[in-house]
Amino acid sequence: MRILNLILSSLLISFASFDLTLLLAQEILVKPYVQPGDGNTLEGTDVKIIAWLTDQKEATFVVEYGIKEGPVLKAKPVRISLDFEKPKPFIDIIKPKVVPQETKPKVEDKPKVEDKKETIVKKDPPLIEKEQHYFRYHASLKNLPFNSEIHYSVKLGERIIRQSSFRTRPTPDKSARLVLVGDMATGKAPQKAIAWQIQKEKPEALIALGDIVYPTGRVFQYMNYFWNTYNDVNEPSITAGAPLMASVPFYPILGNHDIGARFPTTQDALGAFYFFYPPTQGPGEGSWSTPLGTDTAAAAKFKTINKHSYPSMDAYSFDYGSAHFLILNNNKASNMDSPELIQWAESDLKKTKQQWKFVCYHVPAFHSSRQHYSEQQSRSWNPMFETCGVDIVFAGHVHNYQRSHPLLFKPEDKRNTKGRVDGTFTMDKSFDGDKNTSPKGVIHVVAGGGGASLYLPGLEKTSVSLKEDFEENYADFTAIMNADSYSFVSMDLEPTKLAIRVLNQEGKQIDKFMITKPTK
Repeated sequence: MRILNLILSSLLISFASFDLTLLLAQEILVKPYVQPGDGNTLEGTDVKIIAWLTDQKEATFVVEYGIKEGPVLKAKPVRISLDFEKPKPFIDIIKPKVVPQETKPKVEDKPKVEDKKETIVKKDPPLIEKEQHYFRYHASLKNLPFNSEIHYSVKLGERIIRQSSFRTRPTPDKSARLVLVGDMATGKAPQKAIAWQIQKEKPEALIALGDIVYPTGRVFQYMNYFWNTYNDVNEPSITAGAPLMASVPFYPILGNHDIGARFPTTQDALGAFYFFYPPTQGPGEGSWSTPLGTDTAAAAKFKTINKHSYPSMDAYSFDYGSAHFLILNNNKASNMDSPELIQWAESDLKKTKQQWKFVCYHVPAFHSSRQHYSEQQSRSWNPMFETCGVDIVFAGHVHNYQRSHPLLFKPEDKRNTKGRVDGTFTMDKSFDGDKNTSPKGVIHVVAGGGGASLYLPGLEKTSVSLKEDFEENYADFTAIMNADSYSFVSMDLEPTKLAIRVLNQEGKQIDKFMITKPTK
């Protein structure tokens, strides 16, 4: 009996000393990650956002941050509830893609003409659907000095949820490394290999070139396909991915798959707006903004919850080191012909004093793949890019890597009813990015190899068939194409030199080029 009493006493003491806050604490569903926040120009100080997601248990968090060996600052997070009902059963009407009638499929790589009859297909969600209930937290880290490494800790009581660091934006006289990649999270192995290779590059920031999460960009799909590759990775590897977002802010661009779900049938549609915190100095809401459907109550609720990202994610810009980046949503649902949008973009590009100018959107204007070839709505913007001194346009959408010769393009006044934009090309084929590093024209880069299934075949076949089928609409503007590797772009920025390397899922270099400029 004495021994039993001793055991019971020991258990009671242990229980009394147990930290009940751990038992009652929230479950961390998405670990804290870094976001760009409302940093636009390189004036004054920088800002960053730390955000994370939990279940809906009550708890008190604090974010501690500061430069190394400097004072420890504290930021109190803001919390908001996210509640989504289980989606209703649905039936999709699948409209088969049809090759335009003027094509004559003779070459083996051409798409097969399918029956025009609509097919009713019952679609079962790939994962078990359920109601979703979250607390979303974010803390603003303000007045950060440029050119600095900021250390941060997110704490729940005395428990450290995440401890990491990030770089604030560099000023124009400093060097910087960024990564650009699109068409990313499908839940498959290639995205994890690419994330692993990106981490090895140690970028300061990443620009996601659209189609961030497949198949329709829902919150549910982020929870299953995205975070476990780019953020919540305990043991980084080529098969697991890497916790990039703990230290690398992602600048988001909307792709067609990011806006593939709609209210009110799918309450967690447009997941990108819930999770990303981009700069907000854009043109505001307009015909170019992502449509929210006809359910006014659902749209109003969405705007209230996501005022940090809607409508700013559709069009924004920011300075990073010696570069200026213009971000646009150029999907079909966005009115790229809007005079207001064009005027804002042109003014934005002209007023910047940065040495380098880059435009980033999802749908490429110039590429040599048969997939998505006729989606050429952005070709009409090229003359404005030329006038404003844009160096490179980056896009995704086409699942491979392509780089054009520097080119000038004069579009015809009348647009092809099938979406194609005809015009006159002038190409600088003397530019090789090695001996000749001064391009005459705008270079167009497709970097859509981030994880989604690759688009084959390569240039040797497509250049023949596209010219045969589309005649003067297609020109030999593609300098290099790699269709059989997943890949991403690594950009090294300096005030007078830009070095681009393209790496595949094995870390092997598949392209490189350099551009140089005299000092401003």
